[in-house]
This record gives sequence, structure tokens and C-alpha cells, in this order.
Amino acid sequence: MSFIIVRKSLSNFYVLIPFLLVFVGAIFLKIHHPTGSILKISAFVYMIVYVISHQKINKNQLGMTLLFLPLLTYGVLHSFNLMAGIEDGLRYLFPIVSLFYGYSIRKYLDIVVKFIIFFVAINFFIQVINYINWFEGVRQWFYPVTVNGEWYFNQAAGILRASGLVVYFCFFGYMNMIAYFIIKKYYFGKFKKILLGISLAMLLASLSYKTIISFIVVLGFYHYKKILNIFTGLVVLIIGVFMMYPIQMKQFASSLLYRFNSYILMKTPTVRSETYMLMWRDILSFDLFGHGVGAFGGPASLKYNSPYYAEVNFTWPDTFWMKMTTVDTFPPHVFIELGIVGGLLFFLVLIVPLIKKKVNAMILIIYFTLFFDMLFTFSLASLEYMMFSLVLIYPICFYKSYEGKS
Repeated sequence: MSFIIVRKSLSNFYVLIPFLLVFVGAIFLKIHHPTGSILKISAFVYMIVYVISHQKINKNQLGMTLLFLPLLTYGVLHSFNLMAGIEDGLRYLFPIVSLFYGYSIRKYLDIVVKFIIFFVAINFFIQVINYINWFEGVRQWFYPVTVNGEWYFNQAAGILRASGLVVYFCFFGYMNMIAYFIIKKYYFGKFKKILLGISLAMLLASLSYKTIISFIVVLGFYHYKKILNIFTGLVVLIIGVFMMYPIQMKQFASSLLYRFNSYILMKTPTVRSETYMLMWRDILSFDLFGHGVGAFGGPASLKYNSPYYAEVNFTWPDTFWMKMTTVDTFPPHVFIELGIVGGLLFFLVLIVPLIKKKVNAMILIIYFTLFFDMLFTFSLASLEYMMFSLVLIYPICFYKSYEGKS
């Protein structure tokens, strides 16, 4: 009996190793960048080894991947710099390998849910400490630095955006949003309401506009029968907060309007709006196979000084003072580098789990929120995002233990 318990514990630990490597690596990226990179690449390699050693592979997923790989290989070889092609080419494999890994651990959703709860709780307590330090004016380890060497903190209306241990407020908000729905659907233990409250509070504390908007949209569809109650509650909440903090709310509204004009209506030049204009230019000119991997958007394109930026006179509006490592928009990165054919095949590989007669609502939530987020970030090339999204897809698909009890 003890041998069985030990074996099960080890199996659970093996499943969680890439989660631990990714999130410890994310912390080290700010403290000692080379160590952080090694840890995250180790997680990526571990997932590949785990998939191969367990020989549990979804045939449909494999088939679509085999169709895409030749186009990715062509994109790498077609790159202006082979090393740039290889480095950014590996990032295209992050979400694909995450899906394969998720299929290999499809029977372990329970242990993954426990890790999510533990990780959200830890980040909550760390964020409380972050707020105390911020209020006291302490320079904190995760604060970004400008090109001039000056540090600053990510804020909205003068309020620190919550980031916990994971450094980036965008992912912190996304992580807590997914945790909220996971806890609501798949957790039946003690303190459920408290955990839901923590994840919701931290989602809002991230002050990530796109995450809050996608959360509201999902709530509307998830609880469509209560849509009037949700809408009324939101209106009352907004009015109440406005009455308590009128100056901050006006600043929030102004910031939100700026983003709407910049990213949606494209009235104000920004890096994000320029990337989409370039993407549509290439699509409308029927660029089938792109400019090569590493040409645009990713870290390697900046590291190796891609000539594409000069060719299109990319001016990096509104970000000249920041140390940008990506263009913060994923679809332009994909379609400019891989072209129409490569871009479409890449996204088809990612949505293979949706090609079935009946799709779990939780899976739709993950895909919608992830794809909405990638419109404004590099989330699909982030292993942190993958641990809270695509890795969960197949475990949720195959989860039956508590189906119908929530």
C-alpha cells in the first residue's frame, strides 16, 4: 500500500515539474536572466521528453502538427538570420508542445487544480506585501527599468497594478481569471467562496483592461440567464466606486478611451496599431509564406536587428522610452513571418481540440480569453500563459469525475 502511495505521489510530482520550472524561471528572469531562461527552456524540454516517454499522443493533434512543421522549417530557413529563425522558431512550438503535454497528463486534472489553488493563494499573499512596499515607496525587485536606467512601476490612475510573484500584471490578471473559473467548476473542497473571492479580487487588482473586459464577456455568456443581474451589479459597482474615487475613475475612463481610440479605431499611432496595419497589408497582398521566422515582432527580430523594420519604416511609436522585447501583438507576428498559409495552419494546430461534436464550456472560455489576450500581448509565445491555458485543455476534455455536480 505504501509503495502505491509513494508511486502516485511521484507521478503527481512529475506532472507538476514544468509548472514549477516555468514559474520559478519567470521570477529569475528579473533577478538573473540567464538562469530564468535556462529554467524555462528546461520546462519546455521536459514536456517533450515526458510526452515521448509516455507515448500518449493525440493522433489528430499529431497530424495537424506534421502539416505545419514543414512550413515552420521553411520559415526558419528563409529567415534573414538562421539563429534568429531558430530562436523565434522554437517559440512557435511552445503552445503546440503544451497541447501535447496536456494530452499526456489528461488524467491529472485534480492535481493541477490543487497546484492552481496553491499558486493563486501564494501570489495573493505576496501581492499584499507588494502593496505595503509600494505604499511605503520601496523600490521593488520586479519594477521595470527604462532605456535611461530609471525604474518605474506599472500603474493605472496612479495605482500599482497587481503582479504577485509572476512579475507581469497582464499574466497575473489572466491567471486569476482562469483560476476563478477552474475553482468554480472543478474544486469542491473547503473555502471555495474565499478562493473565488481572492481570484476575483486579484483579477481586478491587476487593472488589466483586456482581461477585465474578457472576464465580463465570459460572465455574460456563462451566466446568460442572469445577464440582467450581472449588468445591474456592474453598473451599481461602477457608480459606487466612482462616487468614492472620482479622480481615479476619471483617469481610468480616460485611459480606456485612449486604448479604444488607439487599438480599435487606430486614431492614435501605437506599436500595436502599426503592427496590425502591416499584417493586413501583407494579407491583402497575398503573401502566402511570409518574410521568414525572426523577421518581425519576436525577441530575436530585435536581438539580431531584423532588416524588415527598416524596410517598412517601423517607428515604434509611444514606446521609445521602454525596453521593448516584442511588439506585444501576436497575430501580426505570425502572419508577417509565416504568411497566410503558415499562419492559418499554425492556428489550426492550436484549435484541434475544438474539432469535435460537443465542446466543454470551460474549454471555450480558455480559448476565447487566450485568443482575446493574444491580440494585445505575446501570450501564445509565453510558457506562463500556456500553463494556465492550453496545458489544461485535454485534462478538461477527459475529466469525468465530478461532471454535472457543479
